[in-house]
Amino acid sequence: MRAAILGSGSWGTAFGRHLAESWRDVVLWGIEADQISAIRDTHTNPAFFPDLILPANMTATLDLQEAVGGADAVFFILPSQTVRGVAHALRDCRLKAEVPVICLSKGLELSTLKRLSTVMEEELLHDAAGHPHRIGVLLGPSHAEEVVLRLPTALVLSGRGESWHDWQQHLSGPTVRVYTNRDLVGVEIAAAFKNVIAIAVGMADGLGYGDNTRGAVMTRGLKELARLGIALGGQFETFYGLSGIGDMITTCTSRHSRNRNYGEAVARAAQDPQSILKQACQVVEGAVMTQAALKLSAKHSIELPITQEVHDVLFSGKAPSKAMQDLMERALRSEHE
Repeated sequence: MRAAILGSGSWGTAFGRHLAESWRDVVLWGIEADQISAIRDTHTNPAFFPDLILPANMTATLDLQEAVGGADAVFFILPSQTVRGVAHALRDCRLKAEVPVICLSKGLELSTLKRLSTVMEEELLHDAAGHPHRIGVLLGPSHAEEVVLRLPTALVLSGRGESWHDWQQHLSGPTVRVYTNRDLVGVEIAAAFKNVIAIAVGMADGLGYGDNTRGAVMTRGLKELARLGIALGGQFETFYGLSGIGDMITTCTSRHSRNRNYGEAVARAAQDPQSILKQACQVVEGAVMTQAALKLSAKHSIELPITQEVHDVLFSGKAPSKAMQDLMERALRSEHE
């Protein structure tokens, strides 16, 4: 089988290496010429894994048509706000409907508040014969730094329509176990929203707070995730699965988490949060998701107090210590409210 991975960053490289163990060919598509040349000519990705030699059946290209030509599956591993543009460009590649397009990116499109699978469906529409494309997502607790080292990882595959059990088999391997879940809405919302809570946990860590605080923020953050996700059509059980609590635990506690690390940097630095964001070498999806979540909460009349405080710190100049104080001084209530 041949895989086309759209995205040549750390996660694209790590996932590509995983597939290369059992697939015939894996090709990464990207837009940075030096990076693509290095992957193609030296079998390394110096920007992310300089000491790792990539498999011989893994290559890279700047040409989108070349990347997807003859592919048995196409994988989107891109910043969330670029998904629509690339999906639109993919129309001209005349991809066949039987080739699934699977998104591993986590987030929502800020301008429309739409899930990324919806964005892809809107842009890819149908193939030349009028058949609808098969769109799915593959999400869950999955730091690239660990997947690339072949450390055990579990992910969730979800999509509309027919069963995805065949692709569950194709995507699994000795160190990556894939589960299926028919709740596409819940899986996507959970994977995107947990990044907001990771920023909140990072802020608490940066302020020097302890394990008690981290546990409280994560637990109440999960409550906010489930509250919003259910309002948007997700199923309660999904938020206590891999794409929900599983991904939240990983993202909130790991040294690899760019969202947690960003929150910690914001709490410790004298710089404006937006200045720190601009200096980041990788996209911090939680910052955009904070804005999207608040817009959705207003639309559906849902209370998201942690999300509101994170937003006020990132975009309104509020001090992280004041944000935590305000959370602690909110009116008392039942845990289940």
